[in-house]
Amino acid sequence: MYSPAVSQSPTATRLERLIPLLGSEPDNLPLHRECVELAMRGKEYARALEIVDARLTRHPADAESLYARSNALIGLGRHAEAIEILKVLEQQGVARIAVLQNLATCHYLLGQFENAHAYAEQLLAAGERSAGLLHSAISSLHHLGRADEAVALADANAEVVASNGLLAGACALLYSDVEQTGKAAKFAAIALAQNPNSVEGLTVQATLAAANLDTEQAVHQYQRVTQLAPQNGRAWLGLGMLAMLGQDFSNAKVLLAHATELMPSHVGSWHARGWAHLFSGDTAGAEQFFAHALELDRNFGESHGAMAAMLAMKGDRQGAEREIEIAERLDRSGMTSHFARAILTSHDHGPEASRAYIRDSVRALAGRFRGKPNAILLKLVEPTKKL
Repeated sequence: MYSPAVSQSPTATRLERLIPLLGSEPDNLPLHRECVELAMRGKEYARALEIVDARLTRHPADAESLYARSNALIGLGRHAEAIEILKVLEQQGVARIAVLQNLATCHYLLGQFENAHAYAEQLLAAGERSAGLLHSAISSLHHLGRADEAVALADANAEVVASNGLLAGACALLYSDVEQTGKAAKFAAIALAQNPNSVEGLTVQATLAAANLDTEQAVHQYQRVTQLAPQNGRAWLGLGMLAMLGQDFSNAKVLLAHATELMPSHVGSWHARGWAHLFSGDTAGAEQFFAHALELDRNFGESHGAMAAMLAMKGDRQGAEREIEIAERLDRSGMTSHFARAILTSHDHGPEASRAYIRDSVRALAGRFRGKPNAILLKLVEPTKKL
């Protein structure tokens, strides 16, 4: 039996007055609706579920009560259970728009992005453009790697995006990932204005600060993200890259290990971890992490380039040149293949001949910062020259 929390709110007070009445008139539908609505408004989701279940024992097929039950389950975070009810209502054609919206939301919160997008797409085709729907649609596309489609949808609904902090934060993260920094900064600011603890807003502002080598701000904001959302791998990755930029390779290895634990399929995190071990002098560890990145995606040129660098350092010229050829075929602008060539050049003609290659590749390595280069970045050249 539900035990109500002590509360002096008008909503809770009215609910407590109405519950005994509902007990004496269990089939009074307007009274039942008001009690459920008051419980949901007061975020007393367990109470709402108890009220709804009492009615469902008498009317087990009542669509309205089933929908109310799904809402209470969503409030309790029991999304898989909510989906079971919503699927029944979908098949019955009950409250189609609301049911599809909740299905999109539940699948999204469960990380089932294909399903979330499928439901969101139906709603978009029906002309729906609510902030909640756009969040499910845009974020699902982003998670699925369909960034161009996500950007197009965000661009087409810029006014709605600007009106909702949660949606603005999601779009800021999207724009940051596709390097549209102006839009990323704009929507991150909107997200943080509405919610100073917006994880997405803080993450984007930290990323932009890091790009301009404003290390103090970036570290502060990334650390705030780890406090608000300890499972946010992006923040640990950002802190690891900043530690590497400051040549604190011991700390960088710890931070980046945590990032790969939280984002085990993110190739970039494994690359960063490999570079941290390389610069700390652990070439065996670096080779292990670069090899793992290659296993995750054999069509990513940077992974082949990194492996080429490892083979070059081991003196395997033939293997290094083979991996360089693959890397350049996949991406001629990749920095790791340049780094591998620098090592081969150094073996043939001495370290001075490879200095430009090394400087450029290390500059790109440090988080792929797009901001102004400065002396801090160039300091990373020194440990590389000794390889």
